[in-house]
Amino acid sequence: MERLRRKFSATPQLSSVLTICLLLVVIFLSMCAYSESYRSLYNITNVLAQCAPLACVSLGQTIVIISGGIDLSVGSTISVCTAIAARLMGGDNPAQIAFGVLAVFAFAALVGLVNGTCVTRLKVPPMITTLCTSTILNGVALWILPVAGGKINPSFARVVYKKWDVLSMPLILMFLLFLAVRYLMYSTRTGKSLYAIGQNRTIAASMGVKTDRSCVKAYVIAALCAAVTGLLLACRMRVGDPTCGTTYGMDSIAATVIGGTSLAGGTGLLSGTVVGAFLIGMLSNVMNILEVNQFYQYVMKGALLIGAMVIYSISDRLEVRRRAS
Repeated sequence: MERLRRKFSATPQLSSVLTICLLLVVIFLSMCAYSESYRSLYNITNVLAQCAPLACVSLGQTIVIISGGIDLSVGSTISVCTAIAARLMGGDNPAQIAFGVLAVFAFAALVGLVNGTCVTRLKVPPMITTLCTSTILNGVALWILPVAGGKINPSFARVVYKKWDVLSMPLILMFLLFLAVRYLMYSTRTGKSLYAIGQNRTIAASMGVKTDRSCVKAYVIAALCAAVTGLLLACRMRVGDPTCGTTYGMDSIAATVIGGTSLAGGTGLLSGTVVGAFLIGMLSNVMNILEVNQFYQYVMKGALLIGAMVIYSISDRLEVRRRAS
């Protein structure tokens, strides 16, 4: 028991994850008691399936933030991916559908490569780099698909968004992506390098870590996670939308920070990011059911992000004092 207590106190992020889980349960039970339609199996299944895309892109955002960077272009990447999918995946030919999927991921990898190269080789700050990339991608999305339209093959869309009671294909894909990212971050040299770079890039380089290569990988993975989200959204809507990823950039950062990842880099839990994404998704669903004005929903997300940063900043200082004493 003493060993468990020491382990728990040594990872304050874990306590934040448990707190968010508790908050998630409280909100869910409260809404189930308040609304009969909310506790229906149909609504619960839809809520879980709708939270999965945000969780996928947030996992990629977490990798970048852990490495000491940030990616503001994931939302625009999602929009472009849905536009590409709608242009290329409308036919019944399986080869054409496969080509569309490959094109989506190839484009996303290129975006991540450009972001990573600008940050590491050209030494442009991550926020400036990804903000500029986001602006360019917004134009690309509108060039490919000026308005929402196109078509996603119905059979492919049904497979990607298939549901079995509470379980759904988006949840399964999210879980598989979580396992892959978890393995990368906790069981490979790349993951350990990203944590080291986030802690102190100079020290990491002096220890032989290939900082530039690892950072480029982080941005490429983040863009690929955004591509997964783009495909999920395209299959849900059955069309492409050049603006559908607009909110996902900030929401992915909010989910990451709420889940206990420090914006300073070097610390973070992937499980916390997933819980944070589901918290944001569930709150959005609750406010839609309660018919809360869209303006207040944005205010709530911003306040939640600020509150999380303040709480984690205070807890970090308290942890430093505790260890010093």
